[in-house]
Amino acid sequence: MKKRTMAAGGRSVGLLIVAIVVAAVSGSVISYFVAGVFPHGPVRDFFFKAVQFGVRELVLNLGFATVSFGISFYITTFTVLLVILAVYLWYRF
Repeated sequence: MKKRTMAAGGRSVGLLIVAIVVAAVSGSVISYFVAGVFPHGPVRDFFFKAVQFGVRELVLNLGFATVSFGISFYITTFTVLLVILAVYLWYRF
């Protein structure tokens, strides 16, 4: 049986997803640590304040078990910049 891979122009889509996740996590970590160095003000808020969005938590109580579903994203400027860089590098190479 032939193994099927998802690819776009010879590049792996799986690699793109991994690169986006790694870039997003790295951007969040960089924002968290670098934010402590900057003084409070509008510049700090612009670069390091996270915008939260996502789906509210849904709790399903089955009587014998409780299952929770939900996801939230915390996006900072560094996260966006690193994700754009990752997509660019994936597209370029």
